Amino acid sequence: MTRSTFLLVASLTATLTACGESKSAPAVESTAASSTASATDTMKVQGIWSDSVTAESGYLAEYVNGKLVVIEEQMMLADRTRSERAYFYSADFTPTRLFEHRALTAASSNSTPKTLHSLLNIYLTGDKVDSATKQVDFVKKTVQPYEIENMRKHEREIFARVSTTYTAPRTDR
Repeated sequence: MTRSTFLLVASLTATLTACGESKSAPAVESTAASSTASATDTMKVQGIWSDSVTAESGYLAEYVNGKLVVIEEQMMLADRTRSERAYFYSADFTPTRLFEHRALTAASSNSTPKTLHSLLNIYLTGDKVDSATKQVDFVKKTVQPYEIENMRKHEREIFARVSTTYTAPRTDR
């Protein structure tokens, strides 16, 4: 594990712990990274990527019977905010659901900064958006078209870095 990878994992872990999250950051190595198999032909592959300017990302791709079903991602953005995302796929590798939980810092000129939590769910069939919902601190908000486009753009970015199939080792021996 390189020093920068170690720092990313430590930073993500510290951020999640500070925010009271019990979910730990993924242990990551490289985009090829490590994998584990179980008797149900479920395979998980971990990796990292960074655009070196705006974000560092650790991801966990999960395969069932050799096919990609979900990518979970934890991002640390340049402004030190964090985002947790999940991208769910159909049998033909088209996205069916995009999910984001983002911790945002908000403040006015006369108040102490406050952390807000935003949840965004986008449901798709092929390229068509079926529905989208958003909540900020449990209050429903209108999903803006640019939010959908940003999530779809990022899904394409991370999808390009992850293999769609994985030849799982035989587990019936």
